[in-house]
Amino acid sequence: MPRFTLRQIIVARNDSAVRIPGPWFAAASAGFPDSLISRAYRAAAAGAGLEPLSGRTLTSERSHHLMGLYRRTELIKASRSTLQAIRSAIPSDTTRARFNRIFRPRDEWIVDLHDAALTWARVRVPGISWDAARGALQAVQWVGSADNAPDQEALLRALYGLAVLEASDSAAFAAAKGRLTRADPASGAAILTLLKGYTEGQRWYLDALNFFLVEPWAPGGTGRSIRDYVREGWRSLNRDQEKAPLPTIESRWFGYPQAVPQYGVPPALFPQLVVAGNGTAETWLQEHGQADLLRSLRWLPPGDTTPTLLHSGAETLRLTTVSRHAQESLNGFLEPRDVIAIDPGYAPLLALGAVVHEWQHLLFRRRQLELFAATLGGRSHRMIRLPVAQPHLAEGFAEWSAERLLAPVTRRWPLLGLAEHEKRADLVERSAQDQHTVGYVLVRALAEALNDGAATTDMLLRNAEHPSGIVKEPVLQKAWAKYRGAPDHTLRAPLYRLLIPEVTFTIEDGFPDVITTRILAPAP
Repeated sequence: MPRFTLRQIIVARNDSAVRIPGPWFAAASAGFPDSLISRAYRAAAAGAGLEPLSGRTLTSERSHHLMGLYRRTELIKASRSTLQAIRSAIPSDTTRARFNRIFRPRDEWIVDLHDAALTWARVRVPGISWDAARGALQAVQWVGSADNAPDQEALLRALYGLAVLEASDSAAFAAAKGRLTRADPASGAAILTLLKGYTEGQRWYLDALNFFLVEPWAPGGTGRSIRDYVREGWRSLNRDQEKAPLPTIESRWFGYPQAVPQYGVPPALFPQLVVAGNGTAETWLQEHGQADLLRSLRWLPPGDTTPTLLHSGAETLRLTTVSRHAQESLNGFLEPRDVIAIDPGYAPLLALGAVVHEWQHLLFRRRQLELFAATLGGRSHRMIRLPVAQPHLAEGFAEWSAERLLAPVTRRWPLLGLAEHEKRADLVERSAQDQHTVGYVLVRALAEALNDGAATTDMLLRNAEHPSGIVKEPVLQKAWAKYRGAPDHTLRAPLYRLLIPEVTFTIEDGFPDVITTRILAPAP
């Protein structure tokens, strides 16, 4: 039988307090105050032809706004205008034809999942409208009464909520479906048709996102895609455009405008994590590949769900397993490939910024792990202590890098960058310690001082775990000389301390059978 050993893995950040050197924090605070984030948001909204959200409306309605469920009429108008402008600028007739098939298949615009759901439903039931759902939703009091007729946004919110429920809780959805069809059979049947449209509309959604990521739709020679912009931005660092591979985009119902990265294992790191124990295992790897073995790790026993801690000197580690941690974490663990999971309700024109943001997380982590693997060389190690990235720096890099790479299209079409501006404006209102906004101004200050995108990325990679080292660079000591003596600033981040024991297993038909599990005492 093919026999493999998964090395013991430690992933740890042992201190919740992170010290940001005073000169760096002072330069960021002086150059990029919170008011700058708010002003940038208002400018982006004005450029997109939208009224910016503010105050309590910003914090309470941002999610609905980004999903076309708040001020929908205004957003639809801006989206159609932007799509029309993009269509007119596409340099290739072939690309324009693909654009038309997705966004204007019957001479009517489809700008988001709600449009796609209704379009699908009308092909099956001509003449169906959102109003057809009103009777049953009113009867079960999911929207306002007949005397206070709900507007279209309320109907769409209810239907989107049902779509999320259907995907996440089949028993609760079955009960809800029964109530709706009993309350108003005709309206209930219309709701089920529209919900099928939401399910089928996910294919349209992924097509829409992938069009902007892959197709050469932006002006410039024979056309540029977002993938072109990203690869060009990373090529100066890695000297190889394939070092910025396009992740798989997957639709997942979160219930709010969310996108998350799931981190694949770089090929350079795989041999350090998994060791083939016999010739049969080596043959199996040649035939099936590394990705199939990583998928098989999901079938390893999840272990005892009771929290178990290992105390080793001053370090305390929580014992877990690959399968359990992969389920518990939104980002997965030891994934076979890079994936961005996104809620299909997130309006695609607005979601592009989030997708590129998560793509930057994937590229940064991949590069960090590749550099780490290079330090290990070909030597055999009893256990692997994977590096981590300080959360404020990781989020700040993704915010800054995505904004920089998308600048050529967001300057021309501000709606494409609006969601990220709106997110930061909201987060500034909520917390002075938020990882995205604090990290954003820190990385922007660093980038301004270095005046070199590749050098900024490289410096962040070298100091990802311990940001205090950045201020030791001579070029930064000179750039921030006037802030010398400024007090250090402390940021808080969640502790992250895990130990995955070494596991030796055989594999048959893709399923592992554990032979031994060992816990190796970490070095003090």
